[in-house]
Amino acid sequence: MSAAQHFFKHYFRPEVTPLVVIIGGALCGATYVASHAARAPDVVWDHKSNNRPWQDVKQGDQVKFWHTAENPQYTQRFKRAKW
Repeated sequence: MSAAQHFFKHYFRPEVTPLVVIIGGALCGATYVASHAARAPDVVWDHKSNNRPWQDVKQGDQVKFWHTAENPQYTQRFKRAKW
């Protein structure tokens, strides 16, 4: 008996599969939202060198979470120069 067969025979329960999929999807989504929120232009990580980072955002930069193609008012995405 191979290791995979042993694992599936003794440890795999099909009723746990939806829980793993739902919790895994929720964790991936939460990680994505948290990483996007940490890179927002109004978040201050270094108060001494740049205590007002929102003043570095130029006119026409996209800082919104969701940007659709029907709203072409942005010329470029906001990129933070330094953390």
